Amino acid sequence: MERCPCCNARLGGAAQCPRCQADLGNMIAAEQSARFWLSKAIRHWQDKEAGQSASAVALSLRLKKTGLALVFRDFLIRQQCREILALLAQKQLLSAKQRLYSVRNLFPHSQLLQQLNSFTDHLLVQNQ
Repeated sequence: MERCPCCNARLGGAAQCPRCQADLGNMIAAEQSARFWLSKAIRHWQDKEAGQSASAVALSLRLKKTGLALVFRDFLIRQQCREILALLAQKQLLSAKQRLYSVRNLFPHSQLLQQLNSFTDHLLVQNQ
């Protein structure tokens, strides 16, 4: 954090604002925790643990929404969509639906996942 969210004074790394004396310790700790969880998310992705990666990036975003975390979240969503589409292409509809359900729990507001869910439901109804 470079500037105080209360008075916009430059902080210079201080945990207390030199101008308004606001205690910023908790905000700084939240930023550090967000960076920690984002790095864990990236490590989980490197270890091919998509579910844990998604959980970690979601936690990071709850602590602080950074551009990098948002881009990584969108990357994970697209990657999971490709895997779900591959399952649908192989006619593994229930496996695709289960994977989609777990991913949508982590990213409930994703329009892409909502559209994929509708498409999967359509295929399941047609298959019955």
